[in-house]
Amino acid sequence: MDTERPTSLRHPAFVVVTAIQFVNVLVNGSTSMALPSIQSGLGASNSDLQWFASLFGLSFSLVLVLSGRLGDLFGARRLLMWGYGLFIAAIALQAVSPGVVALLAARMLQGFAGGLMAPQLSAVIQRTYRGHTRTRAFAVYLTAAGAGFTVGQLLGGALMAADLWGLGWRWAFAPFVLPSLLLWFVARREVPHLEPEATGRLDVPGALILAVVSFLVMFPLIKGRSVGWPVWVFALLAAAVPVFIAFLGYQRRLVRRGGSPLVNPDLFRIRTFRVGNAITLLVGLVAAALPLYLILTVQIGFGRDAFEAALIACPMPLANMVGSLVTAPLLRRFGRLTIAFGAASTALAAIVLLVAISGGAGDAQVIALIPGFMLVGFSLGISIAAVVAIVLSDVPQPDAGSAAGVQSTGLQLSSAIGIAVYGVAFYGAVGSSERLQPYLDGLEWVMWITLAFAAVQVLLMFGLPRHSAREQGELPLADPELLVFPDLHGDVDSD
Repeated sequence: MDTERPTSLRHPAFVVVTAIQFVNVLVNGSTSMALPSIQSGLGASNSDLQWFASLFGLSFSLVLVLSGRLGDLFGARRLLMWGYGLFIAAIALQAVSPGVVALLAARMLQGFAGGLMAPQLSAVIQRTYRGHTRTRAFAVYLTAAGAGFTVGQLLGGALMAADLWGLGWRWAFAPFVLPSLLLWFVARREVPHLEPEATGRLDVPGALILAVVSFLVMFPLIKGRSVGWPVWVFALLAAAVPVFIAFLGYQRRLVRRGGSPLVNPDLFRIRTFRVGNAITLLVGLVAAALPLYLILTVQIGFGRDAFEAALIACPMPLANMVGSLVTAPLLRRFGRLTIAFGAASTALAAIVLLVAISGGAGDAQVIALIPGFMLVGFSLGISIAAVVAIVLSDVPQPDAGSAAGVQSTGLQLSSAIGIAVYGVAFYGAVGSSERLQPYLDGLEWVMWITLAFAAVQVLLMFGLPRHSAREQGELPLADPELLVFPDLHGDVDSD
């Protein structure tokens, strides 16, 4: 495979990994329409919904870097088959979950499975193709992901709206179990064996400490409102700071001992990496939370069923891909100002949505939210693709994989935290009401928070060097589920 690599995108291994990614994102698109149905079907609380929305990104991020090293040590094919098998088990368990606790546990398992699979899917493509063929393969792969998310929204929304046999929210998972199982057997036959590269060791203690930090931040933010913000909530938030400092100290000691840290502190000496990752965290805070609370407002506030909400929201992932496609020429022409362009587009989306709901429950029309949905997708496509390129632009090639893993982890982790941060303001306004006006009040808070985050992104942009424009190479499309953004700028052999 290393001497004569295929040039056709009809290679069975590529078709299979693209199909796996399509199904993976298909389920996540369907799930994005299921929260109101889960709430009514299982009697879930608002904090339960926040946990359900957050757990995928949280568990995904905590296993992502470790799974890349596991693939190096034990082989990408083996890890892919294990990860995809766990994914199938997770969606099957969600489909039959008898209560909220079981559903949340299965959701966390799905995130772990996604984190196991993502680096292996990327590795199969990296080691199957080279040069421009590899770039085209990643473009098709991530385009399929965008299409899968949209199809999942529409298909899951239609099935939940029809509510055949009274299965309700279970239609978000059940239809995909058997096709996924059949695809697993195809993958077992078609995905080639990839020799383990055995680079680095597992930083399990680092992952566990980071998990504690995440819990200390997310648990009080999600639980605090429902228990009246007692002192222990703020104590947990404060405790996250020394634990995170301990995490950084442990990572430094691991580097000095010649180990393989989860986050290499030396990378943060590179200004583009340091400042770019700060911007990445801000983008992540917005990227998952803003679409989530928009969709909840459409479904619960406006009282639209899952299929109607899917029709209203489906322009968002499509606009996301368009935004990512225009990012490469913007970076070549404007460099770091592309960050400001993405932030300005995000701010414009927030303003458009504020105008759409400004008349209150008496005048607000759900169709008026569609331009805002499109702008949200477009702006996030630019912002995510731009920070990915800029963060990795000055990283030495030997550290490119580690740097990409750090950024992907931060993006996923901040997206999970963003759901909790936004949720404090959103559910503070909504309370236990299902009337439209409280949801519009909550959405208004969401927009003001988004405007604040966009402004901080612009301020941080001035900390980037002016030479951040990409003069050559291609950018990957922005994945609607923030899965993996492989670095296509380095390690690309000529055809």
